[in-house]
Amino acid sequence: MEITEIPQRLRAMKRSQAALARHLGLDPSSLTKTLKGDRRLKADELIKIEEFFGEKLDRDATVESLSTRRVGAPRRIPVYGYAAAGGNERIAINAGQVIDWVDAPPLWNGIGDLIVVRVIGDSMEPRYFAGESVIARLGLPPGRGQDCLIEFHDGSALIKNYRGQRDGQVFAFQYNPPPGEEGELRYSASSVKAIHAVELPTRLHR
Repeated sequence: MEITEIPQRLRAMKRSQAALARHLGLDPSSLTKTLKGDRRLKADELIKIEEFFGEKLDRDATVESLSTRRVGAPRRIPVYGYAAAGGNERIAINAGQVIDWVDAPPLWNGIGDLIVVRVIGDSMEPRYFAGESVIARLGLPPGRGQDCLIEFHDGSALIKNYRGQRDGQVFAFQYNPPPGEEGELRYSASSVKAIHAVELPTRLHR
């Protein structure tokens, strides 16, 4: 199923768009904006849509469909790298925390929303080193075992390896844990705003 098929599927099920909005915890107008491509579909909302219809969305087609309806995809993308309050390698990714703008990767076709994050700390070595830049595709959930950007409600984020969710917990992994810490990590799902797929380090240009 693709995102563009949702209105048709709702009619076939004799369900309303308002019912889907309630399931997602959204105002109906926000769902309308999402289906029009005017609002970004969040990772947890994508999962809830799949639960509502009882089938998987074609995630690549979903990202492409929403993106092609945006006018003029931006060709420069924001860079985040300030350490968030509280430390622990968290990166501040609120809108006001942009530290730079760079050209998009040469092979990027404009599909999806991208951000660049500069790694803080050494907990992900040798996968990523402090100061390296990685690209996150906002709204695209990672697969199990894929590196990800875990975004928290307090405006901070961490780069980790995604290991799944269960019992109200988000599970992750770090390759080089600080002394006295474990490689396996868990975070309360209520503290997590979204989880975005991360690509390998990419050479970018200002």
